[in-house]
Amino acid sequence: MKTFGYELEFNGGILDKISEKYDIPCYKKAEHTSYDKYQLKTEVSITKRLDFNGQIIRVGGEFISPILSDYKTSLNDLKKWLFILKNEGCYIRPNSYDTGFHIHLDRSFIGDFEKIEKVLKFLYAFQPEIYELSKGDQKNIRNSVYFDVKPLTPSLVKEILKTQEVKHLKRKGYCICITPDTLELRYFNSSLNIDVLNSYFQFAFHLRNYILDNATDLDLLNYYYRKALRRKDNFSLSLKRQKAMNKFLEL
Repeated sequence: MKTFGYELEFNGGILDKISEKYDIPCYKKAEHTSYDKYQLKTEVSITKRLDFNGQIIRVGGEFISPILSDYKTSLNDLKKWLFILKNEGCYIRPNSYDTGFHIHLDRSFIGDFEKIEKVLKFLYAFQPEIYELSKGDQKNIRNSVYFDVKPLTPSLVKEILKTQEVKHLKRKGYCICITPDTLELRYFNSSLNIDVLNSYFQFAFHLRNYILDNATDLDLLNYYYRKALRRKDNFSLSLKRQKAMNKFLEL
């Protein structure tokens, strides 16, 4: 079964209040949890303040989905949670790039190393566009935590292809993280706008389809790309693919 999940970081809000009001568990960042239900987690750089009674209030954090399989149902659930988070005072600081939206795809669709090579080629070829989609660029993406979403470099890609070893991408330091269980896309800046988040999902799912059987619908992907960026031009990823792939092959 094709499964996926996501992690949405945000500013503001009072996690304990949200947890109690909507019966959703809240954990500390370092606590290991199962992914069988929606949950909240505090962030390491969490802001703390005192309430009127002198009690510490946790402000800002991460909203984590369970393992999901039905996209349309999950998207409707996400719309509901975005409405709740915004009503509870959660927000994304404009132009701060300090919060991310991470998408996990089930690793089962990546079998042999040949498919990992396809992942790297596709992501490297379209890396500037992916960062633009993420509301940033390769030099200024999530600038306060750049070390956590470093772009793929020619030397890194060549080393992985040469050794067929993805250990570098099992650590959370690059824009993607490959573990035995998931392929995690970490490019995206967070948002409470369902259209923006949907564009991130569409990119992730089209990437998966491309890896599986070259079935990516680039026209639809271009539509979501332009919608997320509010572009009115005729920009097309498909027109750039061959040039980008040729550039990659020249590394």
